[in-house]
Amino acid sequence: MASRSRYGSPANALCLAQYKTGSSAYWCGIQVIGHRNPVARLEVSAGDGWRQLPRTSFNYFISADGSGCGKATRVTDIYGEQLTVSALAVLPNVVQPTRVQFARH
Repeated sequence: MASRSRYGSPANALCLAQYKTGSSAYWCGIQVIGHRNPVARLEVSAGDGWRQLPRTSFNYFISADGSGCGKATRVTDIYGEQLTVSALAVLPNVVQPTRVQFARH
């Protein structure tokens, strides 16, 4: 049996990402699932840098104008560790693997 982290995912599992219902290239909500540590912020690749997205009370990060939807994402935990997730297709309600996970703290 795999041991579980503080947030309920197996200790050796990778983070997952999911786009919210209705997401497209013009608006999207992004949720990170199975992260080992609490997420402090999420940024998307936009132009020549990163754009921080606001977090909602329902735990999605929203890009109201679609910038960054379907592009690389950078997730930062409360300890300052940053993970960069390669571009994921905008597939609403589809849980997608990311190949990254935060270190244990």
